[in-house]
Amino acid sequence: MVDPAANAIPGPAPAPAPASPDPNSPPAEAPGLLSTLAGLAGHSGAADERLGAERDAINGLQVGQVVGGNIYNMVAGPAAIRMYRLSTEELHETREAFVRPPDWSALNRSAAQRSVVLLRGPLGCGKYALARDLLLNAGHRTLYLLDPDIDVSGLGRADLQRDAGYVLADLPNGGALTSFELSRLEHELRSQGCRLIVTIEQSATRVDPGAQSHLLDTTRRAAGPEIVAAQVAWRLGIGAGQRVKQLMARADVGALLQELLAGAPAARAAELGRLLAEAAETGSDDEVTAKVRARLALRDGESLAVWFENLGDLARQCLAVGVAIFGGEAYASVAALSHDLEERLQVKETAEHPDRARGTALTGSTSGRLAAIQATLVTSEVATRYGGARGQVVRYRDQGVSVHVLEHVWTEYDRIRLVLPDWLRDCAVNESQTLRVRGAVAAGTLAKQSFETIRARILRPWAASDRPELRDAAAVAVRVAAMESGHARAAHALVRSWSFETNTRLRATAARAWRVIFELDGTEAAWSLLHDLADTDRDDIVDAVCRSLTEYMALEQGRYYRDALDLIDQWCRSGGYGPSRSTVGEIAFLYAAADLVERRGGGVDAAGTTGGRGGPLGGAAKPAARGRPGGPHRPGGP
Repeated sequence: MVDPAANAIPGPAPAPAPASPDPNSPPAEAPGLLSTLAGLAGHSGAADERLGAERDAINGLQVGQVVGGNIYNMVAGPAAIRMYRLSTEELHETREAFVRPPDWSALNRSAAQRSVVLLRGPLGCGKYALARDLLLNAGHRTLYLLDPDIDVSGLGRADLQRDAGYVLADLPNGGALTSFELSRLEHELRSQGCRLIVTIEQSATRVDPGAQSHLLDTTRRAAGPEIVAAQVAWRLGIGAGQRVKQLMARADVGALLQELLAGAPAARAAELGRLLAEAAETGSDDEVTAKVRARLALRDGESLAVWFENLGDLARQCLAVGVAIFGGEAYASVAALSHDLEERLQVKETAEHPDRARGTALTGSTSGRLAAIQATLVTSEVATRYGGARGQVVRYRDQGVSVHVLEHVWTEYDRIRLVLPDWLRDCAVNESQTLRVRGAVAAGTLAKQSFETIRARILRPWAASDRPELRDAAAVAVRVAAMESGHARAAHALVRSWSFETNTRLRATAARAWRVIFELDGTEAAWSLLHDLADTDRDDIVDAVCRSLTEYMALEQGRYYRDALDLIDQWCRSGGYGPSRSTVGEIAFLYAAADLVERRGGGVDAAGTTGGRGGPLGGAAKPAARGRPGGPHRPGGP
């Protein structure tokens, strides 16, 4: 008889008896967040796309410091020295459209002999533009505008980019700079191949006697019509020379210039040149002065109120609001969001009064609606993580109109104040990241009008939301609010309070709002915020910290990526900050790799670099000091 067990399928071999643990081996690593956060992932290029949209929206709504007639968004450096890097277009404008004053040669020779120059001249003579021109002529290819409110005594080598030029505009009485302070700055700047030009008013009389060797006086400037003509020629292009001559010779243009340039500063002449050029690009010469006058009229509060009332229907008014907030986005997207706002404001339909009777002809063409609200379509290529995409984006012809429209409808129309927060909330969770960012910037801009109302109705509810998109939007909005000097400390205190909350969503929002701390208090304070919040195993906070570190690396074209990598390195390698921070550091590195690496055939180049922003992903950070219980430290710090 055959034993059935002989043909049975053998079962699994018995597990070997567990070996006795080696008392000298490290304890087994417990399952950590890396195995449970499969749903959290970085997205290639997301930080650049988000920061770019935020920067454009802030420029469109004119949030920031006014210098030389322009508005700039200052960003803090490592020691909380706030500054703005001039764009390529601004540098081109200086090189090609700046009209040098009659005494430029003498000024240039004197400026070349010093690393610190005090440029003194009367109000409106174009000192800021002259300073930029002198720096470019001295060979500085990168220029920064320093925040006028900075303490110059805090400016040191750590804040300087090698071979860059710096402008500090409109410093009262030269900041009472002493000869000792100027000598210190001269040494610091020269060691980095940098140069600083400080502009001061003609009335500045309390200049230290020892500073006289740094002082340059400029009293003359180019004539207003000459500045206008240079701007028109540069903006219309090299092939439009004959048309520029004809335009400037017209009697109506001459009358306009005579009326508007009398006693006007150089910045006003440059702006008028821009308006004339843009009007000439979109119509005949006969229409130019009328278009310029219409655009200037919208800057006056009373004229804008009349214009908005006379738009004729709710659809146009809502489109005006939509372009104010989402200008720079594709027209189709802006029109759809504007229509949604219109539906929310529309009175309820009845059978006797339908919104649109059957058979009603189509009305309100795109061109007609845009002409009515003084907006235009512009062919633009927008850089996204999926590559460049050309299309028609919509903007106001005059950038300054956007903020006036938004502030006007918020302060003057009760129905808008009731509807706008909920509409912005829905915009802030739109599938398009750039639309979400622009909606958040608009919410932050409104805080200038009524901070407490916006805090209660928008900032707090968004920050406590279970949707990460709304928490991101709250972080953007509170940063924009902080850029208005009157609300900077209130916004700062709000972010700090969120970071101490027991509500993990508020703490996650505090991590996403790290730039409020960074731009007001500098690197050390921002590190401290992220370090405190990184001691967690909550997914929403981990995700927020990791994405903020990715932003940190992307900020200002990768200027701070080594600092961010150093913080991650200290969490991962020091061993003194706990297992949670170590795990968060590992995840943050993976997020950053996904965002920063420009994939070329599935990897990086042979040198191990991204080929784009930043530099090597591996080994960029210096080895961290081990086990500092007080918190992470910057390289070279105490």
